Amino acid sequence: MVPVGLAILGLVIFFLVLGRLLVFVPKMPFFKIGSGWRAGLLFGGLGLILLGSCGIVSGLGGASAGAGGASLVRALWGIVVFEGGFIALAGAVALAFYLSSRLRVALDVRGADGKTNEADSMHIVALLHELGAAPPRGIEMPVGTDVKALDDTALAVAFSNKLLAAAQKILTSMFGVTPWKVAVSPVGENLLAVAVTRNGWTVGAAGIDRKALGLSGEPAGAASPAGKGPTTKAATDARTELHKMAAAFILATLARKHHGFEGLCGATDWRSLGLHSIATTGQWADAGTAEALLGKAVDLDQGSMLADIALHFYRLRREEEQKALAGYAEWLGAKAAGIRLDIDAGVKSWAGYGALLYRVEMTFLSVVLNLPMLAEFDELRAKGRAVARRLLIELPPGHDAPVPGPLAHSMLLNAALAYHDLSAPGDAQFRESGLGYNSAMVPHFVEWYEEALGSVAPGTAYAAACSIFRESGLSQEEKIIERLGYAFTDPEIKDWARSDPELKGLLSSSIKFRELLGLKPRDDYWKLDPFVPYEKQLRAAGVERLGDLTADETGPHDIRVDLQLSPFVFARLVRLASLVRRAEAVVYSAENRSVYPFRVEVVAAMVRAGIESPKEIDEAWISDSAVPGHPRDFISKLRNSIRQRIMDAPEAAALKAWLRALKDTPADGSPAEPEPNPTGRL
Repeated sequence: MVPVGLAILGLVIFFLVLGRLLVFVPKMPFFKIGSGWRAGLLFGGLGLILLGSCGIVSGLGGASAGAGGASLVRALWGIVVFEGGFIALAGAVALAFYLSSRLRVALDVRGADGKTNEADSMHIVALLHELGAAPPRGIEMPVGTDVKALDDTALAVAFSNKLLAAAQKILTSMFGVTPWKVAVSPVGENLLAVAVTRNGWTVGAAGIDRKALGLSGEPAGAASPAGKGPTTKAATDARTELHKMAAAFILATLARKHHGFEGLCGATDWRSLGLHSIATTGQWADAGTAEALLGKAVDLDQGSMLADIALHFYRLRREEEQKALAGYAEWLGAKAAGIRLDIDAGVKSWAGYGALLYRVEMTFLSVVLNLPMLAEFDELRAKGRAVARRLLIELPPGHDAPVPGPLAHSMLLNAALAYHDLSAPGDAQFRESGLGYNSAMVPHFVEWYEEALGSVAPGTAYAAACSIFRESGLSQEEKIIERLGYAFTDPEIKDWARSDPELKGLLSSSIKFRELLGLKPRDDYWKLDPFVPYEKQLRAAGVERLGDLTADETGPHDIRVDLQLSPFVFARLVRLASLVRRAEAVVYSAENRSVYPFRVEVVAAMVRAGIESPKEIDEAWISDSAVPGHPRDFISKLRNSIRQRIMDAPEAAALKAWLRALKDTPADGSPAEPEPNPTGRL
């Protein structure tokens, strides 16, 4: 049996090597292969190789044993050899299809010096993992993509060590564990060159030009020593943007050759995919920049539902005009209905589009809740009830919703709040009485609704606060403020609350809400922006009150030297201290009393406007004959500046009176009358 076994082993090795070599056939594997088929190709191929090798050995042995016999017998054994060879060859081809279709990527990112840059390689791997493996994110808007095809073993990074890199290259060449190879190289300061090969054949290449794509920031390599990363935040952000675009190009290239990328939701253009990723995952000073990027993403790829839905979100989610908001709700409802129809018809996959569908429906519920209680919106509210009920049925655990557990739970709680708020208290289908819920409604609704009211998750806590205010108004102010306290741990939610149309009534009537938003006027001149960096040193040098700081200040230290300030900066601080001294000395009167709670804000607004001395205030600005709305209407500009910060401002007449008193106050800040403690209009 030893010669037979060795012969079979030799043939198996031969056909395994043949299968490996067939991988290099151009365009191999010619078509997309699903994961189930790939497992069949692997085990089927190995089985066929073994079976065919056994057939060849058996046929050769039989032909040898019957060498002196009839020619028919020899012919039959020859047929066995031929069939065995054909079976083994089929196994080699099946193995080649398996090896060539593996989703494994080797990434090599070079620096400006041409050497492998492991830091940049790991950065792009992390971004590619975020795009292609992270679960769906964003409760209303798609953040990044919903692709989960790239697992932890799919990505490999080239070693910078020459010995390890050589060993890695030999192993991958022999066993084909990584059919995909990606090379990324910088070309100047604003361009990355990306080349992608599969089984040794070029599949795609692109030049990623930061300026052509409309990306902002410093050049990616600005101020970076050779072989090192960027040294400024702007340069870091610019490099991250380029790396995201490179990751998007790699992901789009893989999606053309593999199944499992349905989470791209119709996106095919890598530029659109990258711009959407940057717009939804980057940190922007304003939504306008993200909106511009998303607009360009839609122009580049009109089939990308990710970019289209995100663009509508940025443009219309904070809309206050009723008709525009209702139009957005109708668009969302039609989009969700279209996605559901396509999923039911098999045109779109549930795994790829399900998470996006739920986000669209969650946004629809939020927008409908923002609409005023008018009869013309009754139909939208009825649709909202139906959508909320469907979400409450589909999202609980055990229903196989294509959404990660934590996100599904958050959606479930928000849907419970929406279902409660969109169902009228007198609706017999919703409640049996004013106290109890109809037992025929969605199972476990009461538990979800109560959990949502007590949730400390920022998004759900904010929705709960809106729900409580919508139903009870200021009678539940303490509970609303408590919920908002949890919600405002998220800065974006806190920023949205300042302009949320649903909370306008709360903003105008609740002092606690305005204080929670940080809209309480400052009452300490030390908190003026020019003094904040130097407060600690000035106090240590003996300056207890800002008004005490003068140009001839003496003490145990020379203050200017102690602070290491230039004469110009110190002169400005002294000038502003004089302004504060005179502001503190303004005499309180019935004419200007409403300004007192805003005095620090008024001084801060003056400084922002470039007024650092009372003598710079033009008499025409504060005269009773000043025309409101005139280009030189300083009072309106001052009040708008204050209102922009704290959403409140002193009365115009009182502000004029206070500024006139400020101009008349002696420069040395003569003692004023005892200062009262007015409450003002807060």
